[in-house]
Amino acid sequence: MLNKEKHQLIMGRILKDIYTDVTISSLLGFKGGTCAYLFYRLPRFSVDLDFDLLLISEENQKLVFEKLVSIMNKYGQIKDKYIKRFTVFALLSYGGGDRNIKVEINVRKSAANIRDRYELKEYLGLAMLAAKKDYLFAGKLSALTLRKETAVRDIYDIHYFAENNWDINAEVIRERTGKNTKEYLADCLAFIEKVKDGQILQGLGELIEGEKEKTWVRNHLKADSIFMLKNYLSVLK
Repeated sequence: MLNKEKHQLIMGRILKDIYTDVTISSLLGFKGGTCAYLFYRLPRFSVDLDFDLLLISEENQKLVFEKLVSIMNKYGQIKDKYIKRFTVFALLSYGGGDRNIKVEINVRKSAANIRDRYELKEYLGLAMLAAKKDYLFAGKLSALTLRKETAVRDIYDIHYFAENNWDINAEVIRERTGKNTKEYLADCLAFIEKVKDGQILQGLGELIEGEKEKTWVRNHLKADSIFMLKNYLSVLK
């Protein structure tokens, strides 16, 4: 069973170590579900740490990999680590039956203005580069159909972002999918409609609090997410 308090404590310490290291702090933009959870009140827990490498070079890839491994070694056993074509990756086991922490850094060559998709934010007195809302929303929408396996947490996050009327970064949608936002939202609708009712809590149940929220997710998340995306489509030209 996931111990959320312990998991968040370890993630917080890893973030502190990254963003107080002057050799890498300006190179990494914090994004993904945990960013949304810590900075934008996403009402589900998130278990991984995701980043963009903001200045792409082989030297920077090696630097952040070495620093990441050194940091994570302080908190447990590293079960896997690698640099691949588009990813710097490390998987930390911090003891017992507790959940692993996956840290993934995207090193794919991105738009020249990728730094503009981030802004300085403060977490517990710690300054870090956090993804802007429209970038997070576009990233989640893209991930929905591009993952090898369906992650229902993507639908949950998309619903939350849409419910709060977040903008969608059209440039990111185009980069990731080759489509404009209107075309791609239609794909997302078709994708969500095919999700079986029995799948809706898979991988999500332990991340949300209370039976009331789980019941709402089970009974309403799919239909309400479809409506939210149709609502966005209705105002796109």
